[in-house]
Amino acid sequence: MRRHWVLSLVLAVGAALVAAPAAHAGDGCFTNQDLTASIGAPLGNMQPAGWSTPWDLQRHFAYYTADSRLVVASAAPGGAWTWTTLLKGEPVYGFLGVYSYSWDHSSRIVYADGVNHHLMEMWSSDTSPAWQKIDLTATHNGPLVDGGPHGYEQDGQQHIVFMDGHGNNTIWEAVFVPGADWTFTNLTTLTGVNPRNNYGSYLTAQPLQSDGEAIGYIGADDYPHVLIGQRGRWLDQRVGVPADKQYYNVNSMAFLRGGHVQRYAFRYETSDRHLHEAAWEAGRWTDTDVTVVTGSTDPNGQPRSGDDEYLWNADGSEHMFTTGSDGAVLEYVRTRDGRWFLWRDTGPIVDGPAWVAGFAAPDDAAHGTETEFYVYYTSDRHVIISDLTGPYQT
Repeated sequence: MRRHWVLSLVLAVGAALVAAPAAHAGDGCFTNQDLTASIGAPLGNMQPAGWSTPWDLQRHFAYYTADSRLVVASAAPGGAWTWTTLLKGEPVYGFLGVYSYSWDHSSRIVYADGVNHHLMEMWSSDTSPAWQKIDLTATHNGPLVDGGPHGYEQDGQQHIVFMDGHGNNTIWEAVFVPGADWTFTNLTTLTGVNPRNNYGSYLTAQPLQSDGEAIGYIGADDYPHVLIGQRGRWLDQRVGVPADKQYYNVNSMAFLRGGHVQRYAFRYETSDRHLHEAAWEAGRWTDTDVTVVTGSTDPNGQPRSGDDEYLWNADGSEHMFTTGSDGAVLEYVRTRDGRWFLWRDTGPIVDGPAWVAGFAAPDDAAHGTETEFYVYYTSDRHVIISDLTGPYQT
């Protein structure tokens, strides 16, 4: 196992405040489209979540609607957005987990059933384009899920990480291997980790390609922890500073090049309501008070969602989204060279639902350009997609 990248601590981030650049990290401007007004997309409710399918360059996002539908919207680079309804009248609990799976060219959406807390999966592939639903808990005798499962591809397999739905502070990982069946592993028992509580929003997970996978959580010692796994071997690392004891919404990002981690970031909050980022880079960890380095003064400027941040691989910049006290979309940006900025991406959104999600997608197969997106809802719950394209940097 490649342990050297998790055994050393404290990276110097160099997050100095400087004059803001003329535009976002791509030296361009966001363009916006009201999908409800333009193509009749249903009114939004709850957290959206976005992903891309690299084999056809399609970009997608899923969301739960105001009339209790699960909807997916999709578009090709430069193409028109379309949407389709996957479920009607079936409750969803917590955040959606979304990812692509290269083995069968499929898109996957995982979530907790809002009634029985079963782990559910919706999937569609090139050869089976109609969306299908599978109850993974019932079909494979798996555990219940609290909410907010995290799904991704790792080593050609499907991985889903989630908190147990029985309230026993247990982290589970479901794994699908082509040619075999789904299996469920109790990571709490296997590794001896001790999460502080059982809520799915207090857990995050990321694939790291050749370097394994990283599961972030808040431990019983109140510190952020990152559990690193690679082909069945695990190592737990305490990072950062003590986290808030009541508000534990967390998330993570990984910047990859050549199949290896260049930077990993774990976002959490502290008891003074500051946004923090514990990050690994160049063999060392550090902790940055993002609220301080960006000069944020908004008391509601902390992310409250499960898909609020992403790593724009085109230029290696990090983006963390939230909504402010006036409902405006806020974007915390860290450039690849370590400078931090805070952007107001929209004007005030009065009485809006205050959900926002970011994701990125390649525009071609040759790493020419990549487009970043964020999705949010207006005061009347119209679905807005905003995008910005930038050149890919090695």
